[in-house]
Amino acid sequence: MELVVHITNNYDLFLVFLSYIIALIAAFASIELSNRVRQTMGKAKLVWLMTAGGVLGLGIWSMHFIGMLAFHLSSTMYYDVSLVFLSIVASVAGCSAGFWTVSSAAPGKRHLLYGAILMGTGIASMHYIGMAAIRPMMISYDPLLVTLSLGIAYSSAFAALWLGFYSSFAKEGMGFRVKLAFSLFMGVAITGLHYTGMSAAHFHQHEGHEGVGTVDVTFLTWGVFISTLLIFIFTFSSIAIDRFVRKKSILQTMMFDSAEDGIAISDKSGRIYHANAALLSMFPEAHGQTVPDVFVEGTMEDSRLTLPIDTKQGKRILEVSKHGIRGEGLEHSIWFTRDITEKRKSEDVIQFMAYHDPLTELPNRYKLEKLLDEWIADGEGVYCIFIDLDRLKFTNDTLGHQAGDVLLKEVTKRLKDALPEDCVLTRQGGDEFVVVSTCADRGRVKNLANKCVRAMNEPFSINGSNVRVTISAGIAHYPEDARNGSELLSYADLAMYESKKNGKNCVTEFNEEIRHKLERTMLLEQGFEHAFEQEEFYVLYQPKVNVKSGSLEGVEALMRWTHPSVGPVSPVEFIPIMEEKGMIHSVGRWVLKEACRQWVRWIGEGKEPIVMGVNISPLQFSREDFIPSVQEVLDETGMDPNYLELELTESSAMKCEADVIVILDRLREMGIKISLDDFGTGYSSFRYLKALPVEILKIDRSFLEDFEGNEEQEAIVRSMITLGHNLNMKVLVEGVEDAYQMDWLKREGCDLIQGFYLSRPDTAEAISARWMNIAAVSN
Repeated sequence: MELVVHITNNYDLFLVFLSYIIALIAAFASIELSNRVRQTMGKAKLVWLMTAGGVLGLGIWSMHFIGMLAFHLSSTMYYDVSLVFLSIVASVAGCSAGFWTVSSAAPGKRHLLYGAILMGTGIASMHYIGMAAIRPMMISYDPLLVTLSLGIAYSSAFAALWLGFYSSFAKEGMGFRVKLAFSLFMGVAITGLHYTGMSAAHFHQHEGHEGVGTVDVTFLTWGVFISTLLIFIFTFSSIAIDRFVRKKSILQTMMFDSAEDGIAISDKSGRIYHANAALLSMFPEAHGQTVPDVFVEGTMEDSRLTLPIDTKQGKRILEVSKHGIRGEGLEHSIWFTRDITEKRKSEDVIQFMAYHDPLTELPNRYKLEKLLDEWIADGEGVYCIFIDLDRLKFTNDTLGHQAGDVLLKEVTKRLKDALPEDCVLTRQGGDEFVVVSTCADRGRVKNLANKCVRAMNEPFSINGSNVRVTISAGIAHYPEDARNGSELLSYADLAMYESKKNGKNCVTEFNEEIRHKLERTMLLEQGFEHAFEQEEFYVLYQPKVNVKSGSLEGVEALMRWTHPSVGPVSPVEFIPIMEEKGMIHSVGRWVLKEACRQWVRWIGEGKEPIVMGVNISPLQFSREDFIPSVQEVLDETGMDPNYLELELTESSAMKCEADVIVILDRLREMGIKISLDDFGTGYSSFRYLKALPVEILKIDRSFLEDFEGNEEQEAIVRSMITLGHNLNMKVLVEGVEDAYQMDWLKREGCDLIQGFYLSRPDTAEAISARWMNIAAVSN
């Protein structure tokens, strides 16, 4: 008796859905695995190829049998174990063969077609062998549906291999959405193959058939489910681990290859088996060579060396360091090579710059001090010629600083030509040079100094202009004059200043008279300690007069000192000493306070208010408590800040530009006027001068020296007056000593003048008696 069963309405929908999910997961896993097959080589590629074929084949087989289990017959059903196993082999072999065909050759349509045929055949064989394993059944097929199922098998295989190995997604990488879309499609295709094939089947059951060599459906169900689950868990875990390892490997490789230093890895024998691009750029043949062949003999024993080595780029200095790699059976070494050629060159340049003048390339002050210390430590007698170039500033002002630099270079050449080889010529900075030697002949030393002076007799041709310069020189000897190198330089410097006082262009040796002046300086320093207590300091006032009206607009407070034993001491002499001793802060505050008190007295006497000018030392101005100190004096004396004028030298205003502007702005906010003193003696830039909150420009007295009939001097002063007016500043000229100068300044539009022609500094009483009756309010 024979039972014919039609299958269309005999499915467990849950198992049908489960079979589709298995097909989807198998398709997704195949995409991931195809990436591994495509990206690896050698044994690793073979392992991934077998894994990919096995996972996809087993996944499709699992889908097939879950789908079979979803089909219910009216009678008991078994499976032939041998045919079940054969169906697994067919599925795995077909998928593996397809992967192998497309991955083992260069991409081509022929290999894609062969691979699709092998994979499709394996999938179709798995399906129909698996169907044949059903017992106790005889199966007949609808030829049309069988053909359709085979078409689905080959088409899905072709689509899978094309997407995994030939498409643009395979070359450029596909995102999760693309993978999911493909998996959904392939899941439909694979399950479509199965259920189309099932639709083509008609089952005929034979009575009396015994299930010999068969397996129970329930047992097969659990076996398929557990096996499938374990396979997928293993597969995706392997993929995740491999992806993590590959990412880490890629990052390490990128770091290795992108390093700027050369890096090589050698085995136990010292043979290099991996090198990055930086090392290969220096040693293109490094691969396969031993470390001593690439570098030099001996480096394998040393952990760090600095070596001059011939590279592809030429002779280079390399710093080579070695680090051992131990563990996991490894006895390798990693070598780091850093090209320090440019670094060494930079260090040499820095070393040279540290001890040499950048303009003239002569040894500088630091090199000179080091040399003197060495000679003195060796017990050598040393002489020193201190040379100062006269009126270099004049050249800078008239021809520009670039011309001044050219002049310094030319002076250096002449001095070198004038000196023998046993002399060392150095530049202290600015316009100062020092010559030192271990010569013990004083007469020869003085002759050399005079030779240097005579070397400047001929004019220099600077940018088409003939420039005449002279030098002043001072000589000191060790150990006759000085006890150490510092004293030697100081005494030669003092002797040089004596040459300047004696008319310049001459040579002076350090002598007892100079030593006496030095002792006088020390006496003055000691006198400072009691000068305040003995009321030896006092303030005089010099008028500032309006050129046009002749009226008094203000006065400048000037400090004076009468020493009990020395007598009157010039500020030019004692102010630098005070600054050096750190007393200028307290003395400056005292002068400011005295000037403010005097202004208040004049107001109390009914005098018209005038501007009170007070000089501020750069050291005072640089202190953090300067502004609070000024405010405190104003509060204590009661002076109106609108009549206080603080005179700041040009050189101090040029220091720390941003900080200076901030301080001046705060003073202006207090109502205090600011004047730029000794203008023309510093190095102001027009840009910075424009930014300064200054109201009065005071042109230095030196510009009126040899003024009458000197067209160059007149042009300079005229340009300064014009500059001040263009910057909306009043212009005051110091040092006016005759009627010609005053009349000339009046014609040129100068605003204020100050000088001995009008009045010497005088007491407050004398100023009040002579000038207050014609005082004019001008704020």
